[in-house]
Amino acid sequence: MKTEELDKIKKDDWMPEALQIAAQCWGDSETKDCMMDVALATAVAKRIALWIETAAQNQRNADYYRGLLERCGEAIGEAAYIADDGSRSEDVLCAKIPELVDLAFSSGGDALSILN
Repeated sequence: MKTEELDKIKKDDWMPEALQIAAQCWGDSETKDCMMDVALATAVAKRIALWIETAAQNQRNADYYRGLLERCGEAIGEAAYIADDGSRSEDVLCAKIPELVDLAFSSGGDALSILN
């Protein structure tokens, strides 16, 4: 990616953290005898900030979709809280929802039968 493209991408929110991470590289055993280059540290930090933003966006997306699954589980009811071993979780078991939906819609079953 070209420098001017990097400059246009929103990374300001993560630059303080990214600069700290980049600067810490000069404390590593391999680089402890090297003089810190501020321009290089800033260039590296720009790229680190983009990766941090990518990870943060990924987490926001995961939280959003997990929230949708939790809402589906709440609508399904008790079956979405029961583990395979029969124990009851206090939270919706998101991984169980596809199984419950498959069960409800397979073999001409009554889809509403999974709802309490």
